[in-house]
Amino acid sequence: MRHPPAYHLVTGLTALAVAACSPAEDPGGGALHADIVYRNGNIVTLDGENTVSSDIAIRGERIVAVGDWTLAVADAFIGPDTEVRDLEGRTVIPGLQDSHLHFIGLGADDYYVARFDDATSIGDIQTLLRALLQRLEADGRLDVWTYPTSGETGPWLFGAGWNQAKLEEGRMADRHELDQVSRDVPITLDRVYRGVAVNTRVFELHGYDFDRPETWPAWFTEDPDSFGPGDIIVRDPETGLPNGVFYGFAPALIGEAPVRTFEQRVESVGMGSRTVLSKGIVSVVDPGIQEDNRVYQEAYNRGLLPIRVTTYDGIWNNEPPEVMARRFRTYGINNLGDDHFRIRGVKVYADGGAGSRSAAVSEAFEPLDTDPLGNANFGSLVEPDFDRRLEQFRTAAVDFGWELHTHSIGDVAMRQTTDAYMQVIDELRAADPDVDLRFSIIHAYMADEPETSVIADMAEYGIIASINPGDVVVEGDSFLQNLGEARMNRLLPFRSYLQGGVVMASGSDYWVAPWDPWIGIYAMRTRRLQISGVVSGADETIPLEDALRTYTINGAYLTYDDEVRGSLEAGKLADLVVIDADLMSVPDQELLGMGDRVMLTMVGGNVEFRRDDFQLPALSR
Repeated sequence: MRHPPAYHLVTGLTALAVAACSPAEDPGGGALHADIVYRNGNIVTLDGENTVSSDIAIRGERIVAVGDWTLAVADAFIGPDTEVRDLEGRTVIPGLQDSHLHFIGLGADDYYVARFDDATSIGDIQTLLRALLQRLEADGRLDVWTYPTSGETGPWLFGAGWNQAKLEEGRMADRHELDQVSRDVPITLDRVYRGVAVNTRVFELHGYDFDRPETWPAWFTEDPDSFGPGDIIVRDPETGLPNGVFYGFAPALIGEAPVRTFEQRVESVGMGSRTVLSKGIVSVVDPGIQEDNRVYQEAYNRGLLPIRVTTYDGIWNNEPPEVMARRFRTYGINNLGDDHFRIRGVKVYADGGAGSRSAAVSEAFEPLDTDPLGNANFGSLVEPDFDRRLEQFRTAAVDFGWELHTHSIGDVAMRQTTDAYMQVIDELRAADPDVDLRFSIIHAYMADEPETSVIADMAEYGIIASINPGDVVVEGDSFLQNLGEARMNRLLPFRSYLQGGVVMASGSDYWVAPWDPWIGIYAMRTRRLQISGVVSGADETIPLEDALRTYTINGAYLTYDDEVRGSLEAGKLADLVVIDADLMSVPDQELLGMGDRVMLTMVGGNVEFRRDDFQLPALSR
């Protein structure tokens, strides 16, 4: 059985030491010199002993050696064509992995979508929308959308990342306030999770006229019987009609917004790759992909995918096992692809979210006036029947060999997922004691509640916590409102995971949250909430090197790539980042801006990002 990264990587040190002494030899007996040598840096290897070295040599796509070299040792790697560069004390770290990033739209979103992550008022939202509208109009890029209701082409304005708990009004902008931005252009604004706000024009495009009751569907005046916890149509207090804000699964009532074409999505992958490389990201896990695997394959074929991508098939909620079986037969095999694009694993949903008050919890959410369930909202499980959930997991993992990755936020959902995993893992290990299983719990917010703690079981069974640490900062004020102080202090228990022996792999959950990995690293160091400035759960912070490991070697471990990348060691892929700082010594507050100090990002020995024509000075032999 393979051990998690903190253990098995130590065995690579012997090979590292040997490689540091002399270059490899080719079959003809001559030395294989490096293509590039970086010297005089702070090379944070994140190997099994967290070694920091000064020099690194790269040949082709792989690292030849890392160490602290005398001139004579360094000279052994340098041939007539070797490029030798002086890091001048800059930090080099392994390339970062975002282990939860809905990536395909990111590149285009950067141009077409207003982000509200930092908005603190309805006025902020209106200002950001007006700026986007003016820019798209000036660029002639507004009328590019195909309307789903008519097939006609026209304008549409999009935004994302709003959270009513972060706005000073304590609510989201209603349709009238969005109409102040534009009455003629449809506006659709996605909440961070399970929510949408639209203007009046969107209702009209779906045939609903507020002045003509005969056009109203039943839900205009009465909530559907199918509504569950967190499903809310916000209504005008005077008329009782929808005000344009929907929560939970209620947004489905207002119909679909336009989607990008296949060609636009392929182009977005190329644009997004360039964007994330600028912050040091070299690999991503895109969870819950189905037909869009074609998009990645086409981008790869065209040379538009310089980063590494692993996708999970799904998304699965409570579908019958026979439906899942038909899907898996379509692929025929798990782990399809190579080290740049691979389909491996399946995503399943167990519950909702903490911000949307739909996660399955054992202690009710704090009461809010806007929640019709008041102080009796315990969220809900996607599949409350444990035996049925277990059969779904068996179908994927036992019958077809796919790893399981399950969205579980509330403690009740985490307990259900862990219990089902344990039974499936026991069954698989009974058949093959050496089977290498790396199931994960996605989000994994409430792992250490008093009556439902799963940390010990996760550690025993090797279940990975695939976490989104940035949520503590960006969404923490909303979570604090919904969960109360004590539970918020325990939410995403980084230190408890670490001390309990649970491997954490970090990601952003873009587009739900900002994708910048340095927000997550800052969160693990400080746990300081974005709006209030409150430090929530200070005893759950962790050292910087451990935070970095969750974005590097632990992410590689999640995708079974830890033997070939994720740390800077001889023989591994040369995925690395050069940062214009002494990273391990900077104050925590500076971590938030560290993405802007990424000067160079290398993937497989190729420089795929260089900031402003940045060049390290050359060194003579």
